[in-house]
This record gives sequence, structure tokens and C-alpha cells, in this order.
Amino acid sequence: MSGTQDLLIDVKARRAMRKHSARRFFACIGGCILLLCAVFGYLRTSYDGSKAEIHLSLGSKSPYPQTDLENNTVPLNMQLVQVQYILRHGARYPTLGTMEDISEVYELLRDNVPHSWIKDELVTPSNAALLVERGRQQTVEIAERMAQRYPSLIPKSGMRKDAIRFVSSDFQRTVATANEFRHVFDSANQSAPVTIIPLESDTTIAMRFTCPRWTMAKALVQADISQEQSTFDKLYGKEIRKHISYKLGISSAILDVNAIQTIYAMCGYDMSLYGEHNHWCSLFNERIAALLELRGDIRYSRVYGSNGANINNHIACSLFTEIMWEAERALRDTNRAVSIFRFGHAETIMFVSNLLKLDQTLGSVEPPIAGNMSFDDSLRRGFRSSKLIPFSSNLGIELYKGPSAQGFFRLLLNERVVRLPGCHKDTCPLSDLRRLLATDVGCDYSQMCQT
Repeated sequence: MSGTQDLLIDVKARRAMRKHSARRFFACIGGCILLLCAVFGYLRTSYDGSKAEIHLSLGSKSPYPQTDLENNTVPLNMQLVQVQYILRHGARYPTLGTMEDISEVYELLRDNVPHSWIKDELVTPSNAALLVERGRQQTVEIAERMAQRYPSLIPKSGMRKDAIRFVSSDFQRTVATANEFRHVFDSANQSAPVTIIPLESDTTIAMRFTCPRWTMAKALVQADISQEQSTFDKLYGKEIRKHISYKLGISSAILDVNAIQTIYAMCGYDMSLYGEHNHWCSLFNERIAALLELRGDIRYSRVYGSNGANINNHIACSLFTEIMWEAERALRDTNRAVSIFRFGHAETIMFVSNLLKLDQTLGSVEPPIAGNMSFDDSLRRGFRSSKLIPFSSNLGIELYKGPSAQGFFRLLLNERVVRLPGCHKDTCPLSDLRRLLATDVGCDYSQMCQT
């Protein structure tokens, strides 16, 4: 009897061991599946952040490009007389309108993304359009490089107080940028305080607020923008929605292209405000980011660029009248030269670019920016907001006097030398700039802007 009992006990023990082994086997399989899912999910929404920082085109929300002091030498046998710069403010919080768009995306995707991706300060109305710490720091770095580039211009004890001027439009972000820049460039506090131009009389920096003709043109171009973006959405929308929904693991029906355009802007804010590459930016590859930049540039090129109303090509005439007047005066008497740093906005840079025809220098102007533009053509276009107007973008004119007292100039975009159309050297006669601006310098701004 005892042998039979021992046999039964042994059988039961083996059955128990088999059940335990089976449970362990299925638990192991389940764990492997969960691990694979986690790895797959990570791979789906992650990428090499260092590559993204270099290659993702993020339009006007792009961080300022890495730069150095290239072309820092004064041209041979020439004397640096003056510099005049137009600088966009540093990185800022979204505007109120963009905050509303971001809030809508947060509500749609709050349960589909990590909590760390949701940043309440980006939707706090009291923060709207204010300069942020990284924008301030970027300004400091640019000012330090320019102090190295132009040591002879740094205000020193005994210099004229008006030898250098800092001028700003009347916005917190531009005034804060100007003050930060002045504090670094003029650490001895020898120059006059920043001059702030009242908004209602600003014809040189925030000129869109004093030009009724431009305001009317902006309204008239909206239908064309909608039509071209609709064409773009039909051509590229399915690809974009499929890519982003796959990355998020959601139905492609949840997000339309407008919402994805907002997510694209959120990626720009992540990069420019926080240096964060692996949150919203993890949803994009180079192609999708470049396509969304094109979609945004359909609007920029019409509201502010040369693809829009003719007023866009001339609205900076008052600014360049002032710039050329200061340059001519400096050449007549170098001891009275005044270098000027003007602090403005993305549209200030775009309006200046139109007048100088920089899109012809930076790339192709044919075919014009449109919704049915091929991807290859879009990469060749001269008007690309990520290249032209990242946060802290700047455009400078260096004025030189040659051995025969002839004036020369050198143009820099984001601290890199660029050549104007028809200018075959880095440094060209000032007469070339006069010819290019002949119909704009001396304009009657008030008459031009009448409706």
C-alpha cells in the first residue's frame, strides 16, 4: 500500500512541477512580449537626438545655428568704419493664438504621450511671447562673438556716447533682447540706453503696424494661402498623418494636418526653449519636418515674402533709407560714424531679405513656393524660414573704406557672409548696394502705405 501511495505522490508531484514549469514558461513568454513591445515603442518614438539637432528644419521656431568667427578678418587694405545690424529677438514663449492651438493638441494627446511632454508654461497666457532664459543666453553668446569680431567698435572710456546705438521695437521680447545685448557688448556702459521706438510711429523695425496697405494685402492673400495649403494637404497630407499617427500609436483619423503643424511648432519650442530633442521632435524625421516647413512657408512667403503682395518688397524702404544715410555720413567723416544694432522681429528680417533679393542668393526662386511643389524643389528654394529667421537671426552690413576712400560693404546673415545678387566677391563696392536699392532709398513711406 505504501508503494502505491508513494507512486501517487510522485505522479502528483510531477504534475505540479509540469504546471509550475508551464506557468514559468508562459510568464517568461509574456515578459518577453512586453519587453519587445516596450523596445518597439521606444524605437518607434526615438531617434538620434544629435542628428535631429543638426538636420530637422523647424521653420521660424528653429534654434539659432551653431556658428564660429569665420570671415572675421578685415579685408586687405580696408578700414572697418561702421556696422549696422538687424537682429530678431531671442527664443520666446508662444503667442496667445499658438497657445490655444497647443492646448487643443494637449487635450487630444494627453493620454497618448508621457506626462513630461506636456509643458504648462507653454499654455500659460501670462507668458505669451515673452523672452525665455535660453533666448537670453543665446543673445549673450551672439553679443560676445560680435564683441570679438568688432573690438574697435566696443565703447571705451572717452569715446563719443553716440558712437554706437541700440534701437528696439516696443515689445518686451525685443527690448529685453536689446538690453541683454547692450549689457554684454558695452560692458563699460559707455553708450546711451536702448532707444525704444513707439509702435504707432515705427516705420523701420515693426513697420507692419504702421502700414495700412500691408494690412490690407495680408487680408487679401489669405484665400491664396488656404488654397495652396489645401493643395499641399491633398498631395502630402496622407503621408504626414500616417507617419505621425504611427509614431504615436493612434488612429490617423485623430489628427488633421493643422494639428500636426502645431505639433511641429511644439517640436521647435522644445528644441529652442529647452534643448529637448526626444519629446515631440521624436515624432519627425527629416523629410516630414521639411515638408511641414514648406507648408508653413506657403504662408510666410505670401504674408511677408516676395511671393505675396508687392508692398512686401518695399516696406523696408524707410529702414534702408536710414541705413544708407548713416553709411554715407560715416564715409564722409569716419570720426562721426555711428554703428547701430536694431532689434526686431522675424518679419523685419523677411522684409529686408525681400528688398535685398536674398532668396536669389540663398537658393532657387523657381518654381515659386506652392502647395504642389515637389520635395526636391522645396529643398532647393531660396526662401526657407529655418535658414532665414530662426530665433535670434540677424543680418548685418559691415561698411569699409578702401585705400582710395571708396566705400565697400560686406553682408552677413546669421554671422555668415552672403553675397548679394550681382556681387561676385564677399566685399563689394557700396555703389552696388546703392544701385540695388535705387528705387527704395528715399521713399515716401506714408504715401506708399496709404490704401
